[in-house]
Amino acid sequence: MTTAHQLPDPADLLRRHTQLQRRHAIELKLSAVAAGGGGIAGLVHTVAELTANPIWLMDTRRRVVARSAQVRGSDFRPPELDLLLERNGPADLSSPEPLLVQAEPARGIARRHLLVPVARDGCLFAWLVLAEVSGRLSGSDAHLAKRAAFHLASEYVVQGRVARASWNARSALARQLVRGSTSDDDVSDAAEYLGVQADAERVLAYIAEGPGAEPRDEEAICERVAAQLGVEVLGSRGREGLLLLIESPDESAHVTFVHEVKDVMRRLMVELGEPDGIVGLSGVSRPGSFQRAYRETREVVLCVDRFAASGERVIAVDDLGPARLFVANSDVGAVRRYVHEVLGALLTGAPGTVDLLRTLQCFFDTGRSVRESAARLGIHENTVRLRLAKVHDLTGLEVAADANHQLSAQTALLVLRLEGHPAIPSFDERHAPTAKKDRAVETA
Repeated sequence: MTTAHQLPDPADLLRRHTQLQRRHAIELKLSAVAAGGGGIAGLVHTVAELTANPIWLMDTRRRVVARSAQVRGSDFRPPELDLLLERNGPADLSSPEPLLVQAEPARGIARRHLLVPVARDGCLFAWLVLAEVSGRLSGSDAHLAKRAAFHLASEYVVQGRVARASWNARSALARQLVRGSTSDDDVSDAAEYLGVQADAERVLAYIAEGPGAEPRDEEAICERVAAQLGVEVLGSRGREGLLLLIESPDESAHVTFVHEVKDVMRRLMVELGEPDGIVGLSGVSRPGSFQRAYRETREVVLCVDRFAASGERVIAVDDLGPARLFVANSDVGAVRRYVHEVLGALLTGAPGTVDLLRTLQCFFDTGRSVRESAARLGIHENTVRLRLAKVHDLTGLEVAADANHQLSAQTALLVLRLEGHPAIPSFDERHAPTAKKDRAVETA
């Protein structure tokens, strides 16, 4: 026989029923927003409608992703998340239970807060934070935050998959453009679907990766370069490094844009903690010529890796010229012997030889112009002629008239420039319109 004190309390049953109804309503609303494509902002907006207290969604970098518009006419500053977590975290990402942070005015925490990690499978996407402002935090608030965090985590996972699929498709398009292995119609259709301009001219950047090196985050690198240059960047992975196809603005001068890309790549390698990283850059190339651009930038990387022990590590194809074919693909010892056979008489350190090397390099940098060489070096034109005649006397090179001798000298000078010979200006310095006055004694 059942006694009276064993019967359920009607008031308690009503309270539980009301609580279940409230939770069911919350779940229906959040599920409807998620199923309807409301996204992260829609979920946060719905949560804000279901509580009187302000709410913030903050990413792992402490930036506000979404929040309540206002609470009873007052606009509250985002909470100091690190301060809230200082004595109460890090939260257990395997547990969805909200974390209640008590008020501690002396420490700068003016009111109580509820914190819920938005996480899935140990991966933290963001934090959901409720502040006790307009009403006392309750079990209902805790349940709302818990279920909101669950749906938000699902949304982050879905968006991550979509972003990854989009990145994979763009990466595949970049590979198609570089390989030139599919029909134009296939490439155009894929580009149109992805919102990519298939016929854009681009600079190909080849970022080398050493054997056994940790693969770089190609997506993050593309985003950085795109943000700094303000252009579209497609990325893919090559056999020995990362390939970027960097769109050239229509109004940009090609040479100027390559220099801008070079500066960005230098800064990028420093930011990545790899100041000695090697990057080869093509010129501005049209679709259909990216395969050649890839081959040329790979030759640049080989030249730098073999001979540039220090100094410039981000170099463009036009900096090296056609001599890169010989330097990139020949035996290193044979190349160095070749340099000494061609210019050995100018590498002895004897008085005047530094001036002769500098003048010879300037002569080629100015397109074999005696007048411009004299202007850059700050010397008389006759002094340039006398120095070139001295080069002929010491090396046998008739650089003013013999095309074969010109090619030999330029190839040897390229190796010296890569090695950072003090008499040879860097690749960027050679583009300077004028140089400081040559203070060397102007003797033949």
